[in-house]
Amino acid sequence: MDQMTVTEVSRSLGLSTRMLRYYEGLGLVRSRRREGYSYRVYDPEAVARLRQLLLLRKLRIPLRQVKRILDDPSAQAAIQVFQDKLKELEGELDALGSIRDILQELLAALKGRYWLPAGAVLLNDVRLLDLAGALEAPDLQTQEKGKRSMEDLNRAEENAAKLKDVRIVHLPAATVAAAHYVGPDPEDHAGKMIGDFARENRLWETGSSVRLYGFNHPNPPPEGGEYGYEFWVTIPEDMEVPAPLEKKRFPGGTYAAHCIQMGNFHEWQWLFGWAYESTEYEINGSGTPEDMYGCLEEHLNYYDHVQETPEGVCTQLDLLIPVKKRG
Repeated sequence: MDQMTVTEVSRSLGLSTRMLRYYEGLGLVRSRRREGYSYRVYDPEAVARLRQLLLLRKLRIPLRQVKRILDDPSAQAAIQVFQDKLKELEGELDALGSIRDILQELLAALKGRYWLPAGAVLLNDVRLLDLAGALEAPDLQTQEKGKRSMEDLNRAEENAAKLKDVRIVHLPAATVAAAHYVGPDPEDHAGKMIGDFARENRLWETGSSVRLYGFNHPNPPPEGGEYGYEFWVTIPEDMEVPAPLEKKRFPGGTYAAHCIQMGNFHEWQWLFGWAYESTEYEINGSGTPEDMYGCLEEHLNYYDHVQETPEGVCTQLDLLIPVKKRG
């Protein structure tokens, strides 16, 4: 296989160039500048390493452990990481199994006395009362059984919390400079526009909070067309914004927020699952997929990152879904 450009690798592996730069910044892969050309390329070994990296990420291996595996000349690191991951997954399966068994028992009890209120059935279920009483029973064997059951439930709740690490936050209204680009690698193009603007105006010295929001736009792309991305950076209200950037007003609002490491965008699905299941909040989006239903990605601590690196790449993001209290 010949050397591949950044764009070729991006299209071949389904990775944005933003993610490729992020992986390079972590030392997970290296590109090099082709002699006589201004663009960078990946050799066959680097492309193979990227394929291995993507496989390990699909197996839910954290990036720091991915680096350990790929940098280890032997298989020892991989063996240890895989053993730990299997142990973790077995614990999750055990905890979920406990919840499933208890739900099945509760369901059977309710079906058998469907004409009664659910509370009356649950409070009078002998098995459940025995389980609760086992925590204080003098019989050590019964105590241990109750203890194990409660530990299973607690562990299940902890595992579920990992998927539902959600905060309710209020984002203040703000004036923003907006950069919008449609075409290949739109995050990179729009991000460069915003980064250049922020550095030229030294936003961190203007009293602005320098918060950076982004969203796919359009989302999804038109039939056979390119998708786009739009960035907003907060600015002082009286600051002028040169074309092609636009000056806009962000109204702010209440959002359900979930923090991720760069690249873990599959966790959008988890956050939407939380929002659909919440009994306290409901989605309060724009009603159109064109702007991701009003959802945002906040690139955390852009204030420092835009000063430190030319790309201003952030390693953590908040995924944000607009919500309101259920009426």
